[in-house]
Amino acid sequence: MSNSIDLNKYIELYQDFLHPNPNINSQAFLILKNEFENKFLDNLLANLKEEDLFIRRKSILALGMFGEKTLNLIVPLYIDTNNKTVKVSCLKTMIKVVVNCNLEELNQEEMLVVDLALKDDSPEIILSVISLLRQLGKTGRNILIKLCRDKDLLRAKASISALLEMKDQTIDDLFDELLNDKSIDSMIKEDILRDKNFE
Repeated sequence: MSNSIDLNKYIELYQDFLHPNPNINSQAFLILKNEFENKFLDNLLANLKEEDLFIRRKSILALGMFGEKTLNLIVPLYIDTNNKTVKVSCLKTMIKVVVNCNLEELNQEEMLVVDLALKDDSPEIILSVISLLRQLGKTGRNILIKLCRDKDLLRAKASISALLEMKDQTIDDLFDELLNDKSIDSMIKEDILRDKNFE
């Protein structure tokens, strides 16, 4: 009997969690997190493949609130799936965790996800992993510096854009170097020059 009561309570709270009213959904989130953590996490992870963008976004935000423990669940999910929507959702969840926990570095398993994403040809995955690297301080910056010279134009352009947001003297020197490098695509140089003209 208590199990069915618990299930009914969970369903009711979960419906409140999806409610557009922020007061209702934030209260439901706290109770679900405290009283139904495992079931709720399973639900949220399953939602990462959800076609409904509203549900997917809410689930990504909620997973980000669980902190670093979320990364232990996201890593195997990313590695084991071929679903592009799930992969992008996993990367966006990692961004939320990194921002919420002020992480400067990821562990070896988590960096494997970054490596796999950087080898992917999907524009959505490339842009998501570049956004993740932008949040990772020095570690992310060092990878982005290498990616500026990537043969894939999207990877290179996205990396330039990310570095433009974390400018310092090292980045300025790098951009001068790229502008003088004849092997660098003219579109990359245009992005850099456009930024310099706005200074």
